[in-house]
Amino acid sequence: MNLYLPIEIINREFHSKLLIAMEGASRGMKVYMGRLKEYLLRDFFAPGIVLQKSITPSPSRLNELKFYKKKNFILTSLDEEVGLVNFNNKYVKERFSNKSLELTHKVFTWGKFDYNNLVNKYTKHKKKFVKSGNPRIDFWRKDLEFFFKKKKFKYKNYILFSFNFALKSQKEFDEHLKFMKSSGYRKRGFTLRRSKNIRRDSFRIFEKFSQLIKVLSNKTKLKIIVRPHPIDKINNYILLEKLKNVKVLKKGNISDWIHNAEIVIHSGCAGGLEASVRGKPTISYVPFKSTHGHQFSNKFSIKAKSLKQCLDIVEKITMKNFKSKKNNLKDFHSRAYNITSYRPGYKTIVDEFEKLSNIQKYSHENNDYILNFKFKIRDIRSKFLKLNYGNIKFSFFDKKETLKSFEILKELNPKFNKLKLNFIKKDIIQIKKIG
Repeated sequence: MNLYLPIEIINREFHSKLLIAMEGASRGMKVYMGRLKEYLLRDFFAPGIVLQKSITPSPSRLNELKFYKKKNFILTSLDEEVGLVNFNNKYVKERFSNKSLELTHKVFTWGKFDYNNLVNKYTKHKKKFVKSGNPRIDFWRKDLEFFFKKKKFKYKNYILFSFNFALKSQKEFDEHLKFMKSSGYRKRGFTLRRSKNIRRDSFRIFEKFSQLIKVLSNKTKLKIIVRPHPIDKINNYILLEKLKNVKVLKKGNISDWIHNAEIVIHSGCAGGLEASVRGKPTISYVPFKSTHGHQFSNKFSIKAKSLKQCLDIVEKITMKNFKSKKNNLKDFHSRAYNITSYRPGYKTIVDEFEKLSNIQKYSHENNDYILNFKFKIRDIRSKFLKLNYGNIKFSFFDKKETLKSFEILKELNPKFNKLKLNFIKKDIIQIKKIG
């Protein structure tokens, strides 16, 4: 069975997709992972199971799903953007529909909150929803702490700012509005006013954080790491880079950066939620009522509403004089099923893949020699024509980092030692069982 794991944002999805890939390959699946979408839609690959990052019912996405169905693929989905931190259930209309669900075999959910929202809205598709959890949460569990301890990091003991806003220029915002309209978000309840308010508040919160970082850089000896949103441009942070002790870095996964942080500061960010759940001293800085960010992400953090209050908390934490209450994570457990479940999310997902592969048999496999040849020609052509490779979300795999993560994760299961990872393209890897 072929298993396809498309990646949109490398820093967000790489670790979790790698876990799924290794588990699937250890059970005999031939796994392909990376920038796959354009090649799947152009018949480069034989049919198999595809794990979509969403099934948003936009015209273009519905056409994609229809193509996969026509070509005899098995469609599954785990939404990477909603289901965990949302304050209400509006997302079930914005990100799903009966049409997109009819074209999908299984939908994996983050937890009870996500599962119940979807089941209550789309009752006739109840059997398609699986309470699995997202494997991103598997890395927050105690049994995967070894993964971060085995890695070597350049920086340690710093204050981490985790941002979840993008500072769109007017031109970029106009393009965003066109996308929202063409994708049907307006008809599904995501209003123009909401988009404008989010952009306005993103610039406001950035200004407040810039003031905080400027003052903090003169008050602390600790290095300050600023982590922009994956789709935000590094050029927006030039002034912060000029401050003492401040580094603005986008490379790597947010979970890696949280591991060695002394303090994490955020405002409604999923990175802040992760830090607080993993037991890091975490401050939610909310200087004004904002449409940006997620209230749930602030729930387990120490709250600060003013610059002075935030600075005081930072000082107490660094002086080891601050004792925060132990978080009651009951509400979080209902949001993230696999944080405490006996079976981690990646295994539950692959369990479902196995069931689906038993229902729908495939006789065709990819000819890897032909695939490698086709992709080699394309890489040579791109180099010759000096074409830009990838985009701000994902350009290509870092070979050293990819192989290092692969080798560390082999410690999870003796069966993983029989796996081999091949780079068949700069942005596509294959994992399969050997011997």
